[in-house]
Amino acid sequence: MRQIVISILIITLSLNSFSQEKSDKVIAYEKAVKAIKLMDNGDIDKSIKMLRESQQLDPENYNYPYETAYAYYLKNDYKKAIQELEKVLTYKEKSDQCYTLLGNIWDMEREPEKAIAIYNQGLEKFPNSGRLHFEKGNVLEVLKKYDEALNIWEEGILRNPSYPSNYHTASIYFCKYTTEKIWGILYGELFANIERGSKKTEEISKLLYETYQSAITIKSNTEVGVSFSKAAQLPISEKADNLQIPFSIPYEMTMALSVVPEANENELGIKSFSNIRTTFITEWYGKNRNTEYPNILFDWHKKLIDLEHFESYNYWLFMKGNEKEFEEWYNQNSEQFDKFIEWFSNNPMKINDENKFHRTQYE
Repeated sequence: MRQIVISILIITLSLNSFSQEKSDKVIAYEKAVKAIKLMDNGDIDKSIKMLRESQQLDPENYNYPYETAYAYYLKNDYKKAIQELEKVLTYKEKSDQCYTLLGNIWDMEREPEKAIAIYNQGLEKFPNSGRLHFEKGNVLEVLKKYDEALNIWEEGILRNPSYPSNYHTASIYFCKYTTEKIWGILYGELFANIERGSKKTEEISKLLYETYQSAITIKSNTEVGVSFSKAAQLPISEKADNLQIPFSIPYEMTMALSVVPEANENELGIKSFSNIRTTFITEWYGKNRNTEYPNILFDWHKKLIDLEHFESYNYWLFMKGNEKEFEEWYNQNSEQFDKFIEWFSNNPMKINDENKFHRTQYE
């Protein structure tokens, strides 16, 4: 069952709501807070009763029937949950979570087409909802409409770049099921920076490690191969002056050059990937590729290199791919790593509408 984001009741009360005698809205709010605590503690029926009382006191507030629907969802009473949510959608004010929950319930009721219809309704009202794009993509994936699912996840990345889940699913899809692993590793690393410390982050850490291992080949001390993209080909055009070289071509060329110094290694691991990625950034910026192909992730790498945190960052990023190597390195470099983590905790990568990465920016 897909994870449902539990709504936290947020009600903005104007100063006028407070008076010597409590207004109906204030009483409704206080009841709802108690009801949600009851719900969290498993006393769902009592919670529903109190939420009904809140709804009577403040009938224009969609939060109360939404939370009631969520309570029915927890009881596995999907019929009543659907009835409540259909009422919620008639409210003038509502959130994207209302459409998300209703769509998810229809999906669990094995009505994927109804779920998609609800997500589409939600996207008409909330076109920048990363959550709705993510859930719609998930249902399309179940229907084996893989290309459509990927397009929706990537649209979610473009419209809501700070929402993590679309990066996660797009990364897995590109790395595991396509020849264009280049986009998978970029999306995956962005995900790891947005959502740190979760089980999904550990999953992506291992995926990135395995993808680098599979895409880089050491053939001899002087011969290496990289295969992050099969689309690394020049387009045929009569207008050579306006020829736009695909990003994947300079990427693979620079990556291949960066792998050569590691050709003597018997087995590539975190240390090798850290060295390769450091050389890559040095070459990329040394040849001013960053001006032609701007990339917030590469800018982030450059900043970490300048701050002498990039080695620690790479061990953090790939640790779940080779935990033994990470532990051995950490035992020798604990002070360095701990300083990085302290800095990293206070200086997250900024990903927003003004500072984002999306595959289509190179098209």
